[in-house]
Amino acid sequence: MKTIVIKPKNKEEEKLLKQLFEKMNIESHTIEEPVPNYETQQAMKDVESGKGNYVENSDQLFSELDI
Repeated sequence: MKTIVIKPKNKEEEKLLKQLFEKMNIESHTIEEPVPNYETQQAMKDVESGKGNYVENSDQLFSELDI
């Protein structure tokens, strides 16, 4: 199972993304705190070191996932 960290713009987007990821068997974590927690910091380090992907919005995310 893949894991993804998201920071939705609003509750509606959060609900939609969580439902879509659940159907695609992708675990998602939502960022809500102003300062990133440990898991978020690790995900950011993974992106910086090339182990993960950074996307600006859901359109870019879904194109990365080939959906």
